[in-house]
Amino acid sequence: MKLKNIILFFVFIVWMSASVLAQDIHFSQFWSSPLHINPAQTGFFDGQVRLSAQHRTQWKAITKPYQTFSSSIDLPLIKRPYRQEVFGFGVNIFRDVAGDSDFGTTQLNLSFSYIKSLNRRNNSFLSFGIQTGAAQRTINYAELHFDEQFYNGRFNQGTGNTEIFAHDNFIFGDINAGLNWVYQPKNRQMWNFGVAMFHLNRPKQSLFNDKDVRLDMKIIGTATTSIKLDGDIDLNPMIITSFQGTYTEIIFGGLSKYILDKDPLTYTTLNFGIFYRAADAAYLMMGGEYMRFNFGISYDINMSRLKVASRYKGGWEISISYIFDKYKPRKIKELPCPIF
Repeated sequence: MKLKNIILFFVFIVWMSASVLAQDIHFSQFWSSPLHINPAQTGFFDGQVRLSAQHRTQWKAITKPYQTFSSSIDLPLIKRPYRQEVFGFGVNIFRDVAGDSDFGTTQLNLSFSYIKSLNRRNNSFLSFGIQTGAAQRTINYAELHFDEQFYNGRFNQGTGNTEIFAHDNFIFGDINAGLNWVYQPKNRQMWNFGVAMFHLNRPKQSLFNDKDVRLDMKIIGTATTSIKLDGDIDLNPMIITSFQGTYTEIIFGGLSKYILDKDPLTYTTLNFGIFYRAADAAYLMMGGEYMRFNFGISYDINMSRLKVASRYKGGWEISISYIFDKYKPRKIKELPCPIF
């Protein structure tokens, strides 16, 4: 596909991002959104351009659905095989709105990475990434209700309120950074470990000009691996941990990949997965690969204390990505290399 068509496709995705409502950004299929997890993963793939998009909706059984839409484009901007290094660049955008007040976030990030091979076999890589962006938070006070609108225990929608609000939106800058190590000892076997820090500048977050209200730094750690079980099945165990202020999130589980067609021109897999988000939810995932397409759909089963109201219903999530590249049949290399 020509570069012009790639750019037009990405512009369409970005336009869609601005049209969809959502909640504080959070994806179950975290491996499908590498730029949101660690900027050091920018441009780390075998190809020319990678496009990806995700949509998530949740809590429809309880209240107005929370929804999230994200899209990204990244590429190995400069490849220097003779120096065993890559410079990556990427752009990602997300739109997220939560609750009756449509409390939303729209954020655009630019990511830069430096990837360096650690040996002559080109099967061990260390990468560093930095990400900078701008975000806007908005709120719709008209959809909120206050005490003065209740009279004798009854709500009167026609009664106005005298609440005074300082702002209904604000803009802030954001700085993130990360490290990632990848080791591929042989074909269909890979180890990947990463750590990233987000909101290094601790941006202000108050709608009331309170300078002490700031966004806590977040630390994300990931560990994933790919293990060949037999001629047609691979297993991908994964774990991700996230720490931000007093909050902790731990997700662990894995995917099983069934290779249906090994032909380089029509490479096809069917993927199944099960994951658990500690003290919150379990979720099932299914998807697959066809040539350079990768897609997935998952559903969260709520298992937290909110299950009384949610009736175990969580949310749907879909993801899709595509890697553009010049035609070159996949070859089984004696010395595997994930990017050259």
